[in-house]
Amino acid sequence: MIELGRFQIDLEMRTLKRNGETVHLGSRAFDILVAVASANGRLVTKDELMNIVWPDTVVEENNIQVHLSALRKALGPDRDLILTVPGRGYQLLQRRKTVLSDSAGSPTPGARPLPPPSKSGLLGRGTAVAQIRAMLAHTHVLTLVGAGGIGKTSIAVEAAHHSAADFVEPVNFVELAALTTEAAVLRAIVECCGLSVPDPQAGVERVAAALSRQRRLLLLDNAEHVIGIVAHIVEALVAGNDALRVLVTSREPLRIMPETVFRVEPLDVPPPRSTDADILRCSAVNLFLQRANSLQGHMGSDSAEIQLVGEICRRLDGIPLAIELAAARVVALGVEGVHRRLDDRMAILAGGYRTALPRHQTLRATFDWSFAILDHSAQSLFRRLAVFGGAFTFEAMCATVCDEAHTVANAIGSIAELVAKSLVSVEFEGPVAKYRLSESARAYAMMKRQAEGEQQDIAALAN
Repeated sequence: MIELGRFQIDLEMRTLKRNGETVHLGSRAFDILVAVASANGRLVTKDELMNIVWPDTVVEENNIQVHLSALRKALGPDRDLILTVPGRGYQLLQRRKTVLSDSAGSPTPGARPLPPPSKSGLLGRGTAVAQIRAMLAHTHVLTLVGAGGIGKTSIAVEAAHHSAADFVEPVNFVELAALTTEAAVLRAIVECCGLSVPDPQAGVERVAAALSRQRRLLLLDNAEHVIGIVAHIVEALVAGNDALRVLVTSREPLRIMPETVFRVEPLDVPPPRSTDADILRCSAVNLFLQRANSLQGHMGSDSAEIQLVGEICRRLDGIPLAIELAAARVVALGVEGVHRRLDDRMAILAGGYRTALPRHQTLRATFDWSFAILDHSAQSLFRRLAVFGGAFTFEAMCATVCDEAHTVANAIGSIAELVAKSLVSVEFEGPVAKYRLSESARAYAMMKRQAEGEQQDIAALAN
């Protein structure tokens, strides 16, 4: 619940009330109101609103004006609460209050027990888990950053279990995937930490006070879609508490002062022309064989099969989720069939664990989630980068994909966003930055171009 003067915004029931009486408001107008109110005085750009209100749909900008007019009409005499900043966006003129809990006993989305650790340990992740535990001893906020499906959650959970003995309180786990507002995130933190917050209108400051001086580890999982909200909350929570440690998983950093970033790398894959013995030493191959053998029995003793598995893992860039999905398809297609169909990976790499989050059940869903949180300019650039099959410089990118509609100035911000959100990787050769799309990211970018009817442009760009 958010209180805004004499208005009450019920986020769960999706209703707006004025002094307790319901104000009729359309769904899109309500989404705009929540987005602006959740920003708490910060300017919300038009691009942000488009991504929040129409995350999977391309619509005209005047749609904002249509629904904003309906919202202002519903606000009546208080229509000026939302300020239009010409050419920039929209801003709330009155700070709102967040109500943390309004229905004792109702389950809180996001507040969950810490998942159990891996029974046999995570393949290829022992060093990372040990490093994270060591870093938690001296850093207040540690964010595990990496591409979708790379294993951030599994590593964070394993590291949390290894670190549990270092804290007085039990490890607290909040799954953020279903949460979209500051009120919901705060409520989940309050419940999972078992806090007593007597003021029903208290915000992050009251939660921070309730956590003060407690030596505890708080794990916030999947923060990328509420990154600004989580950054604000986490910075406030650790500001006055030297004993609190916050471990975050996200596809991009929080970008706050107390934060240390730990970039999660892919599993190691065999280089081309590796021997069978070298292939079998790679953690990506071991994961593939472990998953495949759990479904159909023993495999991995035949040389031709080992070589194909090594090639599959290499073409899947060592991404654990993609490797597990590919291994699951061996039951129906065989190793050779999976290898032969990797060019159509967005279609065949499905059938993940039934208990997994929906976006972790198919490779396409994983990329859909990442793509949806990009702004329009970054989405456009990402589709255009499908033309590059290997590493490229910023200059090469601009020479190939920039034009009047996609200027160099726009490209600077967009490539930075793609790197930050782990859709494009960057390496440095001396002072020169080299960018690269993984093979799976490029396949997804190509698919999005085709969906937008832009496939004919690829050949023109390449030439």
